[in-house]
Amino acid sequence: MNNTMNKELIHSDFQIKEVEAVVRRDAFTTIHVHVPPYETNILRNLFGRENITVFERQSKTTITPEQEYDRLCAKYGHEVVAKVFGEDDGDRLMEIVEGLMSEKVNPQENEPLKTLDETLETKGGKKR
Repeated sequence: MNNTMNKELIHSDFQIKEVEAVVRRDAFTTIHVHVPPYETNILRNLFGRENITVFERQSKTTITPEQEYDRLCAKYGHEVVAKVFGEDDGDRLMEIVEGLMSEKVNPQENEPLKTLDETLETKGGKKR
């Protein structure tokens, strides 16, 4: 029954916290982008973990959860998105988005941001 409730939640736009990712493309080019937190995993895959620095922001971005997989595929290509989130037509990404939708504001605002991999592997443990 809980699955049905989640499916009802995702049929409209939703606000989630965004992050600022600083992408070092080469020795002379650095760009700043504001993206949903899970999108930083794609950036790390494309540019290398060492070339992406993530900062928390107070602002939010509007997403349409059921369209996120298609949006990311249009932006980065299906191969890249599938490599990061798996060949499941967006099911894993949807689980991540639903998790963000159910989160309340983080009471520990000063805690360093974790990558998706760190969150899934350590379940809150610090990894540095």
